[in-house]
Amino acid sequence: MSDTGTPTPTPPLWMRCLPRRGLSRLVGWFARRRAPRFLLDPILRWYCRHYGVDELEMKEPLESYPTFVAFFTRALRDGVRPQDPDPRAITSCADGRVQRVGSIEDGQLLQVKGITYSVDELVGSADDAAPFGSGTFHVVYLSPGDYHRYHWPWAGRVTKIRHVPGELWPVNDAAVHSVPSLFAVNERVVVLGETDGGHGFAFIPVGALNVGSIRLAFHDVRTNRGGARTVQTWDVDVPFGRGDECGRFELGSTVVLLLAEGAGTFDAFDPAAPLEVGQRIGTLADVSREG
Repeated sequence: MSDTGTPTPTPPLWMRCLPRRGLSRLVGWFARRRAPRFLLDPILRWYCRHYGVDELEMKEPLESYPTFVAFFTRALRDGVRPQDPDPRAITSCADGRVQRVGSIEDGQLLQVKGITYSVDELVGSADDAAPFGSGTFHVVYLSPGDYHRYHWPWAGRVTKIRHVPGELWPVNDAAVHSVPSLFAVNERVVVLGETDGGHGFAFIPVGALNVGSIRLAFHDVRTNRGGARTVQTWDVDVPFGRGDECGRFELGSTVVLLLAEGAGTFDAFDPAAPLEVGQRIGTLADVSREG
């Protein structure tokens, strides 16, 4: 039973029986292999039609991508995703849809009704979780047809990176409703730092079934590798601007954003509301320590 008195959800048998890590590494390996154009081009055209990928937004033509991963992590044409002009606006870090927005209460985040998970578990350290005992959070899910690079929703500085190996459950709606503490048990990269206003944040790309790798634009951490079962942490000092590229998923997943109390607030969104990079999703309390 959960703390709310409702039965603890359990993943369906087929999901539990999948060799999730081995399957994900295999899919990632195939996705990075070069294939003859007569095979790859029809696959990419089918994928665009099936998932609604807009070829006009791509920086490069479809036939220029040498592998499926190169296509999947494609850049967009300049100007396709403009940032909201308000300097205090928090902007969407990814194309996708809203999975959950809410308040952090006593260090707990709501996954779905009846299922919560702790910030301690999510960030992998009680000390690093301390600034997020209260505050606000935002979760965005990237579907297969979405643009799969993710960008900074505010300006600031990264002070710590942590790779937390873990499970590779799917992160679709069925898994969100059936896998307890899903985002705190799946493999993830926890990026910690401060906004330009001096408030704590956590930016957490979460791995999933068939995600070949989580990559950062400013660090060489790489996930979903055989034998990587130990948590690794790096102290860094990396400044960044709002809208700068933060990283990419080599096949899709989810990003969890945390803001410490006083940093700002995320706007309320209906679950499944679509988002695009640069779209306003909240408001910072301030944009600089002097401001």
